[in-house]
Amino acid sequence: MKVSITILIATCAIAFAGRVQLAPKVDPLPESEVGVLFEKLQKHETIDLEKLYQALIGPQMTLRAYAARELGKYGDESSIPYLIDALSDESMHVGAKYIDAGMSTTRYWANDSLKAITGQDFKFVWKDPLEQREKAIDAWREWFQKKMKTEQPDGAYRTNVSRQLLR
Repeated sequence: MKVSITILIATCAIAFAGRVQLAPKVDPLPESEVGVLFEKLQKHETIDLEKLYQALIGPQMTLRAYAARELGKYGDESSIPYLIDALSDESMHVGAKYIDAGMSTTRYWANDSLKAITGQDFKFVWKDPLEQREKAIDAWREWFQKKMKTEQPDGAYRTNVSRQLLR
């Protein structure tokens, strides 16, 4: 067991070596707020973007997928780097009953939301081998970095995560 965990950690470290987080840093959603966010989602209430960004990297696997889906519904371009980073989320529900098994993954919804927000498609497929997914993630990252240079020549990326958006 210890050997397999070490191999998994080493594999992840190799896979993401040199990959810098695109999104501005946020802390993961505290465990104590998970239930509150699920309730807001169920009631279709407006959720602060920052809470969704925190949920995207939070401790609850289902909530990460829901956050990625919600960000696509909001359509705010400030979500793009968070969603690109979320394409690397390896979590998946085993035995979840969806039309497409990928619908239970954060990376499926992150890609779906990216396509909805940007109109771009870099052929990311949630179930492709890691090497293929990394190529698509790199294409998203490259596109985003070019976009930022074009829109903000000084290279600075600004976002307003405190703003609430209605669906």
